[in-house]
Amino acid sequence: MKKLYFTTSIICLLTFFMGCTKDATTTDTELSYSFNAINLNASLSTNATASGAVVAAGTNGSINWTSASLNISKVEFSATQAGKAISLESKNLFAVNALKPDSLSGTVSLTSGIYEHNEFKISMNESATNPPLVLTGTYIEASGTKIPVIVQLNAAQVINLEAPKIEITKGKYVAKVTVELNGLVKGLTASDFGQTTRTAPNNTILVTNTINRALFEKLALKLPSILSLSLTKQ
Repeated sequence: MKKLYFTTSIICLLTFFMGCTKDATTTDTELSYSFNAINLNASLSTNATASGAVVAAGTNGSINWTSASLNISKVEFSATQAGKAISLESKNLFAVNALKPDSLSGTVSLTSGIYEHNEFKISMNESATNPPLVLTGTYIEASGTKIPVIVQLNAAQVINLEAPKIEITKGKYVAKVTVELNGLVKGLTASDFGQTTRTAPNNTILVTNTINRALFEKLALKLPSILSLSLTKQ
């Protein structure tokens, strides 16, 4: 009987201490991701320095984007909190519509505290149905002629973003990734779009890693510079 009592007491003590440990590390905060494309209409000039300015929709000599889809396979968040390194992953945020910034994806749990050295590694990969980035829109020549454009950046992309030191308190936070689309054509000229191979049936400018590759490479090179990130509490 004494042996049974002793064993039962040990089990109770272990349960108690395990419960205390769990409570000490309980998370009380949520972090989600949103993706927001802005500056959808940008100038395309014969002068490279004049391209990329934000203009009104339908302006002659411009590119007007109407959809933006990001195929996010993984977001890795790393930081230091209370002197300890943390690393959290959100996977399979596929086909994120960047024109719907209120849509939240990839929620992870955090503990309140001060977070420093905040880094976000965004992996964009091709799936069976979606390239890493798809943009559709219209290129409007200086004459007013409108030409459909489809950009498929069908090559894996890894974007590294940083956020400043922040004190996280109990609640919900959003890591907002902003995509400034006008930046894609900064330094380009109208001829980059005008002197392209066209695709039937609508004389579409299709841009992939095999079709209009010169333009593809210029746009892919610009991609990392047009993304930025901010952390805000909801």
